[in-house]
Amino acid sequence: MVKAAIHYDGQRALDAALTRLAVLGRSPRPIFQAIANYGENSTRLRFEKQAGPDGSAWKPSGRALKAGGQTLVKSRRLLRSITSVYGGNFAAWGSNLPYARIHQLGGDIERAARSVRVRLRTDARGNLMRQANNRNLARFARDGHKRARESWHEVGAYKIRMPARPFLGVNREDLWSMGRLTVQVIRAAEGGAGAR
Repeated sequence: MVKAAIHYDGQRALDAALTRLAVLGRSPRPIFQAIANYGENSTRLRFEKQAGPDGSAWKPSGRALKAGGQTLVKSRRLLRSITSVYGGNFAAWGSNLPYARIHQLGGDIERAARSVRVRLRTDARGNLMRQANNRNLARFARDGHKRARESWHEVGAYKIRMPARPFLGVNREDLWSMGRLTVQVIRAAEGGAGAR
């Protein structure tokens, strides 16, 4: 009579992997962390590419056309404001700046009529000082300049039309990458801390 016995030594490893997967299932925070980090980085790349999530190029700003450079990155404040948050059941990223919305969606900015004070620098004789590179233009004076000519002017109401330059959003490539990140987190949970 032939006897056969099968000994399985991997039960502890299997139990540990299943326990890690169960913990991940109850609290998928690492998945949402990976997605939030990806979304933040993907959004930052859009400023570099000067294009929206759908790949369409942003309309260049007047400043970028005149002085060179890129649109929406003169001070880099909007770009630096892109942050992400995540929790046990969500991932989010965006900007907290008040003007981020108008750049994302576009729209009209209404400017009310107002009075403005203009201070122009003068020399010791009271003559207007001129700009060095354009003699037809006067030099503006700061409050600290003692010799200045001051006048008030009325500026009528006007509207600024801001084109949409979407930087937030998820496209097909983003969805694929987020799915791949989810699989990586699950595989890491299956194999333990050292798995990749």
